[in-house]
Amino acid sequence: LDKSRLFHHSGAEKFHRHCTRTLFSNENLSRRRIIIVESNALVCSIAFGYASLSSFMFPLGAARNGMRKNDQDSVLLLAVGMDDGSIRIYCPKTGCFLMQLLDHRSTVGDIKFSPPTASMRSTLLSCSRDSTLKLWDMDDQGNMFKTLEGHGNREVVTCCSWSFDGKYAASGGTDTVLIIWETARWTPFHYLRLHRNTITCCEFAADNTLIASCSLDTSLILWNYHFGYPLAYFWHRVPAPQTVFQFSLNRHHVRDLSFSTDCQHMATVCDDGNVRIWSIQHVTCPKYIKPIQDCSSVAYSCDGSALVIGDKKGAVQVYSARMTVPKMAFLARKVVLQNYTEKDIMKENIPHILKNYLQFSEVGA
Repeated sequence: LDKSRLFHHSGAEKFHRHCTRTLFSNENLSRRRIIIVESNALVCSIAFGYASLSSFMFPLGAARNGMRKNDQDSVLLLAVGMDDGSIRIYCPKTGCFLMQLLDHRSTVGDIKFSPPTASMRSTLLSCSRDSTLKLWDMDDQGNMFKTLEGHGNREVVTCCSWSFDGKYAASGGTDTVLIIWETARWTPFHYLRLHRNTITCCEFAADNTLIASCSLDTSLILWNYHFGYPLAYFWHRVPAPQTVFQFSLNRHHVRDLSFSTDCQHMATVCDDGNVRIWSIQHVTCPKYIKPIQDCSSVAYSCDGSALVIGDKKGAVQVYSARMTVPKMAFLARKVVLQNYTEKDIMKENIPHILKNYLQFSEVGA
């Protein structure tokens, strides 16, 4: 980690000298322990999450005192998805191997822990090339309790995600369908069918209303998943490609995306070698474009203060990201949509302009 730059809304780029001196100085990095974990299979996905400490009393053993604790009853875990279909659980503080989860029959392409803010047991969601998603109860020593088979029998499930309140999950794959799952009964809530090629990534926004998905068809689509319709398309090839082009090989495959915590910006990685920062209110062109050779992944930090970009050579660049303060109207809409359905809103005698705002009329305006 040798760089830290500041994204300005104007598009200017400056070195963040204070961050470089403190966070990424040689002196500070030398104090950090680097733990190398050896595995017998290719690593395809990783995820950090918390689980009940009592579930790992036996496998932790003497390493228990070295665990980083969220509170007195939970412990931080590292889950690693392998190409042989297994999921290995480690203690990230010590590198100690804790357990192996076995049920997938092929590569585990993505894994996600349920959000710690959700009022549910710690659950690991995994998806695989075997066309299934599986749910693992991490508060019960990783017991696999559910298999989801909403995608086609011969399709690859490439990505999965949780909503921040834990009430919904999403998955996408080579069948080009984004499935929204209701986690109370683990049944499909919506089938979103507008992508023309493999869905490579999906991620919920922190407002528990929006979800974004990106695809090999060169597009990023922003959805209102409660109502089940698209709000905007963000094309990485201009002009927008024809259907035949979307199905074919091209230089504008979108590989990864990340939602900012202010729910106003999205970052994407594309095969053309550019990282793009999009505003949900300006869909025609990105707010910022950063050329990075062989870029492969992107992620906002949990607090939204940093943007991390990884490349195919194993290098990671960390940038400072400026967030915006949400308006009161935005926060009010978030509460309304969490407590009322679309039918409830439409039948209420409220001004037309307010109904439009509740349906995100400002997106793409």
